[in-house]
Amino acid sequence: MSRLLRRTLYAIVAGALLYAVAMVYFDARTIGAQLRDYPWWRFIAAIGLSSINYLLRFAKWELSLRWLDVRATAPGLSRGRSLVVYLAGLSMSISPGKLGEVLRSALLKASDGVPFSRTAPIVVADRITDLIALVVLSLLGVSRFREYLPVVLATAVLVALGVVLLGTPRILHPLLRRIARLPGIGGLAARAELLVDSAAVVLRLRPLLVLAVLSVVGWGLECVGFWLIVGGFAGTEASLTLCAFLWSIGTLVGALSFLPGGLIAAEGSLAVATTKLVAGATAPMALAATLLGRIATLWYGELVGGVALAVFLRDPELRARAFADAAATPPPRR
Repeated sequence: MSRLLRRTLYAIVAGALLYAVAMVYFDARTIGAQLRDYPWWRFIAAIGLSSINYLLRFAKWELSLRWLDVRATAPGLSRGRSLVVYLAGLSMSISPGKLGEVLRSALLKASDGVPFSRTAPIVVADRITDLIALVVLSLLGVSRFREYLPVVLATAVLVALGVVLLGTPRILHPLLRRIARLPGIGGLAARAELLVDSAAVVLRLRPLLVLAVLSVVGWGLECVGFWLIVGGFAGTEASLTLCAFLWSIGTLVGALSFLPGGLIAAEGSLAVATTKLVAGATAPMALAATLLGRIATLWYGELVGGVALAVFLRDPELRARAFADAAATPPPRR
């Protein structure tokens, strides 16, 4: 866990530097002028919508725990502790592909003894259904802006491959058994088989559809938040469907870049597309809207996750177990 935390802190510092460079490049006074008379209730409303999104995502987490029958072996896992564990994972949203959110599995093992391999696939299912949601939302405008079609198609192909491979144990198990015969990595292959079995449960058609619907609603709320933010700048005109398209495409570009939190890729693509497609938008206004949107989602999530992680680690015994378990579990590679 310490390595995950260290990498996440590096990414947070890099993100702060990125925003500082953007302010210098575009002139902080110019961006400040865009925000001087900004109606800040819109930004606060966007944060509120992000909060509802996190609750919907917690519902996805809880449903996945139920489908995996986790509480059969961890009856003491309360909804309250589960919520803290879930929210703590948000502190790793800045990791590449958000895969650092497997921190939840490490914390759950420390608190309730749930095997890491049993719940780690929930993160994979979460990412897959998020991508499905973003593809669905991007369809609101991709027919009008066909230059973004390759991004949507590439994501759809990756999602389909992920669902087929990870949701079909009979494909991966024979491969993993062959890998298990290789010296040095046999134990890793054996643990991977457990991961595949759990992934197959949450990637069955019905669970996948339920999780995808919740993701569409959750990401849709973030799109509404961006629409509210853009609407606060005088002289701009943008429909809700256009803002949903802009936010989903920008997020997809960030996800496909596999940069920590989609930094640079998401901000850059969203700011450029907003400048190009929103009537009355200027480059400073688009950058200001992009920064507000990302603060109300990504960085707000980092703050909530950091607080939740601090609450979880407040117990010295849990803290010791969490770091001991994480030391034995390799973190996701870049």
